[in-house]
Amino acid sequence: MTHVYLLPGTAGYLLIDAGPRGCAEIFARSIRRYGISSRQIRLILVTHVHFDHVGSLQAIQEKSGAPVLVHQAEAGLLCQGKVVLPPGTQPLTRRLIRFANRHPRLVKRLFRFDPVSPDRVITAPLDLTPFGFDARVLPTPGHTAGSLSVITPSGQAFVGDLAVNYLPGGRGPFWPPFGDSRRLIRGSWQTLRNQGVTTIYPAHGRPFKAEKLPQFSIPEVENKNRS
Repeated sequence: MTHVYLLPGTAGYLLIDAGPRGCAEIFARSIRRYGISSRQIRLILVTHVHFDHVGSLQAIQEKSGAPVLVHQAEAGLLCQGKVVLPPGTQPLTRRLIRFANRHPRLVKRLFRFDPVSPDRVITAPLDLTPFGFDARVLPTPGHTAGSLSVITPSGQAFVGDLAVNYLPGGRGPFWPPFGDSRRLIRGSWQTLRNQGVTTIYPAHGRPFKAEKLPQFSIPEVENKNRS
């Protein structure tokens, strides 16, 4: 459902996102195939606080003992275990969100996650070298207010839901179906280009070349329906 990524460092691994609820054991079994244990995770970075990215965070954090890093704009949501659905960016997804907002109890039951108190809260770019990783974190708002991306010197960008690439037949990336602001998404895409990013690693779909990101060809339509 959601990709999570392990980035190797000098003394362990950076985990980017934690997947949906109930996946901690699947995750542990998966990394054991590569000879990696949960205790080798030295830092967990949350790209944004949505159920499919933090659902297994509490369980993985408990197994690994790793500190959790999140943007300040979403730290409160993580601490409270608060489910927030972003507006849709397309007619169909806008209708889905309107339907969901009429059924808050159902949404809470389906998309719940256990609260986690973050160990590091940021509002600005952060160099991860002190943590043992040759990478940096950039705020890249748009999908959510506190969305973060991890960028490596080789031009890899792990972007959460800032972009997706799961169209049938590998026909390329497109706008995330949900997001707070198309304007900010476009601005964050430009930020990635300005940083020299060459490859995008989305949470949904396959990695793709950054040059394939749409060049602002879609008319701007801001979402007024906030969740």
